[in-house]
Amino acid sequence: MSGKTVCLLYVSPNNVIRLTKKINTSTKVFSICCMTPSNMVVSTYGEYGHPLRMITQAGVESDLNHCKFPKKWYGYEESRCTYVPSKNTLVLTDKIAHTVYMYDIVKGTTIAVTNENIEYPRGACRGPGDTVLVCIGAMNSILHLTADGDILDTYQVDMTLPFSLCMAQDGSKLAVSSGNGHKKLMVYKLS
Repeated sequence: MSGKTVCLLYVSPNNVIRLTKKINTSTKVFSICCMTPSNMVVSTYGEYGHPLRMITQAGVESDLNHCKFPKKWYGYEESRCTYVPSKNTLVLTDKIAHTVYMYDIVKGTTIAVTNENIEYPRGACRGPGDTVLVCIGAMNSILHLTADGDILDTYQVDMTLPFSLCMAQDGSKLAVSSGNGHKKLMVYKLS
């Protein structure tokens, strides 16, 4: 993914990565997460009041008008997103505001999570038991939250500036990478 392009990749059982599709978008996108097998949500930058958009695998884009997003501009790398399907919860991290936003896309409600442990939130992913995991850059940690915004725990990671994370589909492993030139990738076994 770069600027106005989304690249869909396939990873084989032998860990060979192959480009399956390239989708051109009308806005600049940064992070991506599947909502359904055919719909994705992307975080955008450089567009006032629309930090998240939906996009189909066919390339059809739409706004999430029923969600009340912060009325602001997000710059490159200032926000990330994920989705928890069973909870209908869309998650947006706001690095500058030190906030994690939780949007219930069915009820139309928003929860803004702030805490002394949330300083420069970065990447987010669905966690075990339909929870949410968020990289906390300034604290070198991973924040564990419920989809309702309750903080469960904070886990220290052995890296500087954790940036992005992804959990295996079976929930057995968590991959965390660092950013800003530190270039470290850690894989944790979850129990």
